[in-house]
This record gives sequence, C-alpha cells and structure tokens, in this order.
Amino acid sequence: MPLLLLVLGLAPLATGLTACAQPTDAWTVAEETVTWDDGTSVTFDRGALRVPVNRAQGTETTITVEVARFRRTAAAPPEVPPIFVLRGGPGYPGIDDELDRSNYYRGYIRPFLAITDVVYVGQRGFGTSNDTPCEDRQALSLADSFDDALREQANRAALDRCRAAWEATGLDLTGFNVIEAAADVADAARALGYDQIQLFGSSFGSHTGMAILRYHPDLVARATFNGLEGPDHTYDDPDGLARALRAIAASAEASEALAPHLPEEGLLEAYQALIQRADTAPLVVDLEHPDTGDSIRVRLDGDDFRELSQGVTRGLAWRYIMPAWPLDLLTMLNGDYRAAARRILRINTRTGQRNAAFYQLDCGSGITAERAARYQAAAGAALVGAVGRTYDVECAAWDADLGDDFRTGFTTDVPTLLMHGTWDMNTPYENALDLRPDFTDHHFVSVEGGSHGAVWEALDDAAFKAAFMDWLATGDTNSLPERLVLPPMSWSAPDR
Repeated sequence: MPLLLLVLGLAPLATGLTACAQPTDAWTVAEETVTWDDGTSVTFDRGALRVPVNRAQGTETTITVEVARFRRTAAAPPEVPPIFVLRGGPGYPGIDDELDRSNYYRGYIRPFLAITDVVYVGQRGFGTSNDTPCEDRQALSLADSFDDALREQANRAALDRCRAAWEATGLDLTGFNVIEAAADVADAARALGYDQIQLFGSSFGSHTGMAILRYHPDLVARATFNGLEGPDHTYDDPDGLARALRAIAASAEASEALAPHLPEEGLLEAYQALIQRADTAPLVVDLEHPDTGDSIRVRLDGDDFRELSQGVTRGLAWRYIMPAWPLDLLTMLNGDYRAAARRILRINTRTGQRNAAFYQLDCGSGITAERAARYQAAAGAALVGAVGRTYDVECAAWDADLGDDFRTGFTTDVPTLLMHGTWDMNTPYENALDLRPDFTDHHFVSVEGGSHGAVWEALDDAAFKAAFMDWLATGDTNSLPERLVLPPMSWSAPDR
C-alpha cells in the first residue's frame, strides 16, 4: 500500500494556464504525496469542491466532489489545455483506487504530464464524492433465488428502501444525473483556474463528456472519447453485441491452437444449439455449495446460457482476458457445466446492491421508445439475451428519467477524436457509427480487434502513440490513422 503524506493548508502554485486556486467556502485543496514500495512517488493536489446537489432546481443543498490534479512537468508546454479524465461506470470511487498501485500512475498519468496537467473529477454519489450506498437485499432460499420473479421482487424492495432512506435524509436524489455531473466538471475547471480544458473519457466517461460538450461547449478545446456511450446508448444493442461476439469467435476459430478442439459446426453455432436445448429441457448440475458445503442442485435454462455467452471465468471486457472465453464455451460444449452452474449460482444469490447514484445516473439517461422497441426485436438477443432487462426492472424504483430531450438532438463542433474497438462487448461498435454524424469536426479511428480498452491497446503501437500524443499536445489529427489493426490474438488450447 502507498504511504500518503498530507500537507495541509497549501494552495496550488500556478502552472501554465493554471491560476492559483485559493481555498474558499466551496473549494479546499491540499498537496499530497504518494510514495510506493518500489520508490516511485508523486505529489499532487487533492481538492474538495462543494457543488449544488441540484442546480436545475436551484437548491441550496450541496455535496462534495473530489478533484485531483497532477501537475505537468517543468518542460511541458504551458499553453496546452489540461486533460480532464472522465472515468467510466458510473461508479468511480475516487483517486485512491488508482493510487493504490504505482503501475497505474506510471502507465496512465505520468506519460501525459510531459504534455499538460492531468485532472480527475470524482463522480457525484460515489466513494469520496458523497457516496450513496444501498443496503443489501433480503437473502432468499436457494429455490427462491432461482425464481426470476421472486428475485426481482426482492431487489425492487431493497431499492425502494434505499430510495426512501436517502430521501428521508433530505437528499434530492433527482440531482444525481449526468447533466449535473457535467456541471461538476465545469465547476472544477473554474475552481482550478482553467479557461479551457480537454476531455479524455471512455465508456460512461464519454457519456459525461458529451454532456459537457452539449451544456458547456465553450469550456472544451478538444475531446478524446473511446468506447462511446452516447446520450441514447445506456442500454446496449443486442445485435451489436452479437456481431462483436461472432467476430471474436471467427478469430478464435482461425487459431491453430484451438482448431483441433472446435466443434465441426463452429463455436457459436454449437453454443446456440446448446441454448436451444436448454430452452426446451433445462440442464441440472449437482454441486457443493461454495459457502455451506452442502450438496445442491442447480438448474440451467436457455437464459442462463445466454447470460454466460460472454464468458464464465473472465469475460470479454478487455482484450488481454479474451483467451479464456473460447475455453469457457468449449468446457460447456463438452458437457462440463460445473463452472457455469457456480457462476449462475453466484449471480442469482448475490444480495449486494449498487448505490443510489448508479441507478439515478443510468436510469436518468434511459432510452428512447424507438430504440427500446428496436432492441426488443433484435435477433441478437437469441444469443446474448435481453441485455436491458435489469434496467427495465430496477429503473422503475427511481424518479430519474431526463426525457427524450436529453437523449436526442446532441451535436457538437468541438474537435474530437473518436476511437472504438470492433470487439467492444461493453459499448458496441455500432454506438460509434450512430454518433459520428453528431460530431461535425471529428477524426475516427476504428481499432480492429480492439476491446472496451481499445485506446490503451492502440497505444502499444509506437507510431500510433506518437500521433496520439501529438493530438493531445496540438490538436493535430494529420498523423492519426483512420483504421488501426491490432496484432493477431494469441489464443490458447484447452490444455493450457
């Protein structure tokens, strides 16, 4: 664990475009030094910014949002706007998670300090920014845990209690939405003395970034978004997920290591046949309960296997963990369902709830009726399942919806670099194709074989990294490609 040294009472020194931000009633800041066991250390500014909980309602109630600034090196050009990093989720708990290990700082913060300041703004309602936790839901019997209606009823009851508990404190939960989160970033920029900033956001970070571009356009000099989640993209497109899954499967099927182990009809074709069999006749698996040691019987139906189409042991969020995915499917196709049953058991019996801010933020962004109808009719759901069902059930517990005025009509002329991986299973590639017309001044990089972390996977290419850093420093896209093909995936045989 790092050693944290807090030096109180120090206002940050001006650097480049940065004015000296003095502590006020709404803004306190201190220097803090982190030293890790490997000898790496960094001194940064940690601020606590008091912001209105609901500007739209003119409320006087405030909450605290954490701000962390890492200062550019002495040799960095002073004119480059600072990079405001917008984290994904929602659910970012604060800078301490990043600073728990030195490799995050070395890989994701320090390289950019040669260009400009790097600033992290907390997400309202999470961690060090006014956390809003919910109590666990009621634990159910094993049989009731596998009853979808009873499980959803218990979840809903827990969310109703959570909402009521926070409202009883006087907290206006309707202020926990992405429009207010965007205003937090704007207020943080002003508190630090910046006239203009640049945005760097992935996934929900890009969602927040688009709200900043929409409601605070004059603040932003340029933006970089990866794994795009537009105003109407909170729900994932089943067809987009299925297309990405087929592309990943095609790469795995071309692997010499996997070729001798693949079913003749193809990996996904065989898996879809398994889903169809389980739709008709659910499979029963005998297990030892991981907590009690009791012998239990787990029933797996077609929807359970759809739930597991993106993996059992590691998933598909990041490229480096993808080699486990075909092995998971092959295990099930070869008749071993024990890992699958354990995974579904964990999913159905977990009692932990996300916090109130998560539901308010995601449910507030919501989905248009037109898109919802399209997703409900999507053929891809036969493979990946009804990916929006959780929102359909749980959002009913919250007074959050921002309406279609928020979800439609977005456009911006702020210069923007858009990046998206063709294998992204968290925010489908189709999101980027939807959004490109809304960015009238953009450069799009299609990262072929890229996952949800496509921007970082692309930065392993030296030529791309040089062009990317030049973009951040100058706003020049001339050296950036329109298509970057990542190296072939190294798939592993089952015995490895």
